Amino acid sequence: MTTFSQPVLLAVSQVKDFEKFIRSPLDICILMDIHVNLLPSMMHMAHDAGKKIFLHADLLRGISADEYGCEYICQRLRTDGIISTKARILETARRNRTASILRLFLIDSKSLEKGIVLIESLRPDYVELLPGLAWEIIPELKARLAASGTGEIPLLCGGLIRTPQQIDRCLAAGACAVTLSDLRLAESRIAYPPS
Repeated sequence: MTTFSQPVLLAVSQVKDFEKFIRSPLDICILMDIHVNLLPSMMHMAHDAGKKIFLHADLLRGISADEYGCEYICQRLRTDGIISTKARILETARRNRTASILRLFLIDSKSLEKGIVLIESLRPDYVELLPGLAWEIIPELKARLAASGTGEIPLLCGGLIRTPQQIDRCLAAGACAVTLSDLRLAESRIAYPPS
């Protein structure tokens, strides 16, 4: 399983931002909304630079968000990880020995309950909670997963994170990392980590 050595993961949806990521001190990037034809060269460039790439299987262009698309991403592109809201995709990633991140949208108590059931049955390597501003639910979610016997699944926060203080709140609540699309904000957390 990939571990995160930095508290922020950059989400990139444009080639120009990917090129900035390659030159940045950040070591992990999530690619989404990128055309499948660009992915092989981007993966090669990142791996040559010693960086890791996670692909958001639900949000790639020109590739189906199903088990076959996931197998291609894992076997041909050799991604470091797969992000998806779909259990079958994450199960395929795990069969291919690729890190799996379940993206879980928390919009109300019902979505939290359904999410816990999905986490317990799927047991992904990580869970990304959206929006990240729902950081207050992290201690409860961790406690419930531990009580169910699911164990410790690292949690990420993502979505609507716009300030260093929001990043700090997520991390203080128990998130292992925060995903965001603002390169400057991400770099600021690497250059000046919270005290």
